[in-house]
Amino acid sequence: MTPTKQPIDFLIYLILFGSTIFVNKYVLSVLNFTYPTIYQGWQTLVGGILLRVLLSNKCLSISATDLDKPGFISLLPSFLFFAAGIVASSKALCNLSVPVFLCLQNTLGAMLYLMEIAPSFRSGSGPLPLLASLVTIGTAVAAVLADIDMTVDALKFSDSAYFWMLVYLACVAVQTLHSKIADARYTDIDRLYFSYVFSVVVLAPASLYLEEAFEVLHFPHAMRYDFYAGCLLSGVLGLFLNLSFMKVRRHKFFAIVDASGRLLTSLLALATFSDVTTVAVKVLVCINLFSAVFVPLPTLKDSDGIDETNEPLKEGV
Repeated sequence: MTPTKQPIDFLIYLILFGSTIFVNKYVLSVLNFTYPTIYQGWQTLVGGILLRVLLSNKCLSISATDLDKPGFISLLPSFLFFAAGIVASSKALCNLSVPVFLCLQNTLGAMLYLMEIAPSFRSGSGPLPLLASLVTIGTAVAAVLADIDMTVDALKFSDSAYFWMLVYLACVAVQTLHSKIADARYTDIDRLYFSYVFSVVVLAPASLYLEEAFEVLHFPHAMRYDFYAGCLLSGVLGLFLNLSFMKVRRHKFFAIVDASGRLLTSLLALATFSDVTTVAVKVLVCINLFSAVFVPLPTLKDSDGIDETNEPLKEGV
């Protein structure tokens, strides 16, 4: 990435990130489209078709690698956790405010930093990133505890948005760790495309098994143009967000840009969507979003000895 293009690429990433969150939140919460297998199946179908078109017409700088049997076996865990993660993220965002959702999302990067960077005492890892990681995790946990009634909600936790957020974060974490040992022949774009295809194949019968395919026939906003526009945009924006992420993530300032994007998106969301969280939760979320700006992205060495960020694909929400 040349220095002259960095601000433009970062700006495009920030716009795509915020737009993706807003579109998904609008469809899931405002229109109350609570059918995650249908919604994410549609997203991955649109994204997969569009990505296939881009690859077929040489619009991207690389070509897709064919998926053989050893490659499928190697990438299968990533496919499974990708599909589970995007469904869980939809169920979480549907009932959580955008700031709380992004606050909890920040904990993943902080935990990976503590696991991979801080214990090794690498040069350049000073006390500020370590403190910021601890504050990010601590404020997120405190925000959850302050928002739920442990005496009432403990028994219902498996049905809550926080449970699905936990599932989502666990899926992304496992997907990230699995990327270290997955077949190195496949690029991020390969993995994204095959994850799309796998998700469509899995979520289509899942929607029938869970009867969401039949329940969606009674969705009251099925004939609204904003519903169709939102569903289409969710797939298109999700794909281009991933492509933008792949382009800018190796820049040394990306961690700051990414965390700043969550902060700005949260501030705009407060003015756009209704938020019934308490003042204490809002203060904790605010501290979390600010502290996350100082948390570096975890890195790992590739086969050529080049540092690369080990961030998961940002599909879904």
